[in-house]
Amino acid sequence: MVDVFHVFGCFCWLFYGFYFHVFFGGMIIQVIGLGVVGKAQAFLLSSLGHKVYGYDIAKVKAERYFDVVQSPVKDVDVTFICVPEKVAEETVAGLVDAGVGGLIVIKSTVPPGTTVSLMSKFGVHLCHNPEFLREKVAFDDVLKPSRVVIGQCCARHGSVLLEIYRSLQAPIYVTDPTTSEMVKLASNTLRAVNITFWNIIHGLATELLVDTRDVADMADPVKVLGEWEGGGWGVKMFGRPYDGKCLPKDMNMLAETLRSNGLDSSVIDSMQKFNEALKLNNGKASP
Repeated sequence: MVDVFHVFGCFCWLFYGFYFHVFFGGMIIQVIGLGVVGKAQAFLLSSLGHKVYGYDIAKVKAERYFDVVQSPVKDVDVTFICVPEKVAEETVAGLVDAGVGGLIVIKSTVPPGTTVSLMSKFGVHLCHNPEFLREKVAFDDVLKPSRVVIGQCCARHGSVLLEIYRSLQAPIYVTDPTTSEMVKLASNTLRAVNITFWNIIHGLATELLVDTRDVADMADPVKVLGEWEGGGWGVKMFGRPYDGKCLPKDMNMLAETLRSNGLDSSVIDSMQKFNEALKLNNGKASP
């Protein structure tokens, strides 16, 4: 069944975008790669009043909020790259070879250092601007982002992205490209690590006939890490191993309890090994 309110909301945003573009002018922007991220970015840019072109190597049908083109447009203000990370470099190379003008922005999740490396390799300015979207509600998330991170190559190009995003009423962080790439990687892997940790706890709780939801309520990670007993656990200890009487002892206890109940303790064992390496190497884990 069609979500009437969602469709109506999208229509209102598109009408606002058309009005803004006609009466106040907007940028000419293209999006390369029209998957979930690319289509959501195109929708956002159109909603904000910009003329948007979309290009993808696969055949993509036209949408109301962007015009499909058969090859990248050369005369644009900004190009957003929203392709799979493995083809980000060849996409940049193709844009440079084609003489595409304006600012090129990588939205793909790429290994930290990629944007700076590509700037050096191709002799062009590149910004990194990660997405923070959930696939099923990408259009909602892109209109109401948790935050906007701009990894600028220079202040002049950073200001272009600031101008695009400033009306979103979201926190905007301006940094360098490598930090921006790290922010995206850290955000997603932190969630993966947290999911894995709670699956470990759930397995043990199930064996002990404990309701994991009760444990999660009283050991809420947001409060345990960010608020209770001083808060800032982890984010104030860069390069410092966990130590003291309680944490090493309780890590051992969790590992032993898992093993005694026939469960896998390898994740906890690896964390202990990493922590010991930090102790022995002054805050640097051994290779």
